[in-house]
Amino acid sequence: MRSPARTALLACAAFSLALSLGASPAASAQKKVIFTAGADAQSLDPSLHPTGTYDALVHVDLYDTLVFQTPDGKIEPNLATSWKFKDDTTLVFTLRKGVRYHDGTPFKAEDVKFNFERVINNKAARWAGYIRMIKSVKVLDDQTVEIKLKNPYGPILANLAIPVAAMASPAAVKKHGKDFRRRPVGTGPFIFKKWEPGEYMQFEANPNYWGGRPAIDQLEFRVIPEDTTRVLQLRAGQSHLAMYLPPAQMQEVEKDPKLDLVSAPLFRVVYIGMNNLIKPFDNPLVRRAMNYAIDTQVIVDKLMMKTGKHLRGPFGPATWGYDPEFEKMGYSYDPEKAKRLLKEAGFPSGFETDLWHPTGKYTADKIAAEAIQAQLAKVGVKAKLRTGDWGLVAPTIRNGKAPVYFYGWGVMSGDADMAMYFKFHSSMWGAQGNYDRYKNPVVDKLLEQARSTVDAGKRKALYKEAVKVVIQDAPWVFLKQEVMLVGKSKKLHGVILHPSERVYFHKARLDD
Repeated sequence: MRSPARTALLACAAFSLALSLGASPAASAQKKVIFTAGADAQSLDPSLHPTGTYDALVHVDLYDTLVFQTPDGKIEPNLATSWKFKDDTTLVFTLRKGVRYHDGTPFKAEDVKFNFERVINNKAARWAGYIRMIKSVKVLDDQTVEIKLKNPYGPILANLAIPVAAMASPAAVKKHGKDFRRRPVGTGPFIFKKWEPGEYMQFEANPNYWGGRPAIDQLEFRVIPEDTTRVLQLRAGQSHLAMYLPPAQMQEVEKDPKLDLVSAPLFRVVYIGMNNLIKPFDNPLVRRAMNYAIDTQVIVDKLMMKTGKHLRGPFGPATWGYDPEFEKMGYSYDPEKAKRLLKEAGFPSGFETDLWHPTGKYTADKIAAEAIQAQLAKVGVKAKLRTGDWGLVAPTIRNGKAPVYFYGWGVMSGDADMAMYFKFHSSMWGAQGNYDRYKNPVVDKLLEQARSTVDAGKRKALYKEAVKVVIQDAPWVFLKQEVMLVGKSKKLHGVILHPSERVYFHKARLDD
């Protein structure tokens, strides 16, 4: 079952708004909740076409996965009521009885096989890497399925809680084909009704939801690109939840007696990447100099108004595997040391480069890029700002054309494997996640051992060693663990803001 509310306003890894489980369907009839964000989803097919945060934002209210990861990282039953490891590579799930998809077809073990194979066997499935460690899926009976892994994989359950592992109706997938991405059918608490791309999506409560009918009758997701407009609508009562607010809007929401300001910790980290194949960033001395040249503490505390936790390593406390020792291993602002390293590397007068960054994608990204430019200039590095919208900047970074860039990485599973393997293992070069083209055989081996080890203590020790090497190699300038600023009507309760940036409304309640 999905987690009941049990957290206060801020939990260590997530924020879960206080729940009230006593509302009856009758009492919540015709209750409509409207929530807003700055961009639209691209696809409602979780298996083949998820493109990022805004897709997952709505997938979780239409679909269910076999297991549910609570905001504090625990794995709980969902469509599977129980599971057991027969050995390190064999996992058997017992499935929930009586579950039906929105089209009325029953959920059964054969559907698990269908959905997983649909992802694993499709080269175009963007997030397939999160479950491609599955070797085979065997149906034992209608309520039991056996999953065989290619090798032991410690975070398998966390990965199975990600929307790419969600269960879609095989009948609907076969019926709609490529159009399924706009005609979603899952087992989730809400049923898809309408989508006007770039404007809004509408859902209605699933009256037959296995977890109990939602207390709200209708759910609407609206796309409002302008930050100030999202806040104005929230204050006017035209929406109940406004996501991804900029720091400049914090006081406006905080002072409104009808609203709550929520700072929800995320798994996502924000960093300055350096392409290790583009000179002079092929030299680790230069990369270390960049870490000493940039005052990341000032950027996070002053320019970003402390919207996030300053980091000196590749992932933060919200992610499983974090060790406070990472902060002692990292870099501090020291421009004189940066100059000495640049001289040692053969650049006594510095060098010129391009710094690619989006505007409006991350908190104060443009202002931060300008500050980084000024700080680098003090050590002789002349960085030309290449500013653009996300549609231009992201492909340039992923295709390896940006020597230095400003980027964020969302760790959907909340596990160090996703934080480390996809960003620093050499097999992930390019669009799969290692945009820096970083390669170190020692790190490769440590990350392979960590993901193929089921003992949690051994895994943490291996990640600690891998992080130590990565910090020394400095493929990034480490910046911060992100938070999500959310404005919420005081009438809305029970929404779960997950650190993976997924938002759950299955227990939401709206007061009169």
